[in-house]
Formats: sequence, C-alpha cells, structure tokens
Amino acid sequence: MKLSRILSLFALSTSLLGSACASAGTASGGGTGQRLSQADLVKANSESVYDAVNKLKPEWLLSRGPTSVTNSTPTTVDIYMNGNNMGSAEFLRELRVVDVAEVRYYNAGQASARFGMGHPRGVLEVTHR
Repeated sequence: MKLSRILSLFALSTSLLGSACASAGTASGGGTGQRLSQADLVKANSESVYDAVNKLKPEWLLSRGPTSVTNSTPTTVDIYMNGNNMGSAEFLRELRVVDVAEVRYYNAGQASARFGMGHPRGVLEVTHR
C-alpha cells in the first residue's frame, strides 16, 4: 500500500512538472518567448513599435503600481536601444516598425544583470536596423 501511494505521488509530480515546462514557451501574441523579430512586428500591421508590441505582447507594456511606499508613481518598463537608456515605453511610439530589427524583453532580475539596478518593471531592448 505504501509503494502504491509513492508511485501515485511520483506520477502526479511528474505530470505537474511536465505541464509547467510545456507552458513556459511562448507568451501571448507573436514571437517566441521574450523576443519579437522584425517579421513578428511587421505581422502586427502597425506603424509604431508601441502599437505592434501592444498587439503582440501587451503584458510587456503594462503599468504597475508604485514600487515602494515612498514612491507613489506607477512604473512601466524601461526602454533601451542599442545600449542606451531611452526612457519609458512612450519612446516606442516614436519608432517605426520598419526601423527596428527586434525587441527583446528582460524581466527585473534579467534587466538588473544586463543593464544594472533600477529597472523594477524590466527592460525592453530595441535593436535598430
């Protein structure tokens, strides 16, 4: 009886692990995982990069609440282009899809490792064509 319970728990944990791995692939919209290629952006049929990203990966642009009790301003993802900090997601409204090679999302931890501290909502890195 004890062996059958152990086997049941093993089967359940294997099943849960398999479904978790299967769902870790592509987020909503186009592109694969954390990257939108130029082809993905073009498929969105939008003029600005902001509109294309908003159609394909809207979760990347979501504004979130304040990051601390002392800072009551909601924060958004930071934008980097070719290694330079360009500010907030509003910058993407100025960029045309045809001028961008790819957009890559980094969550807060990845952004801190790549771009330094101070990116609590992550970074969108834009590679200009």
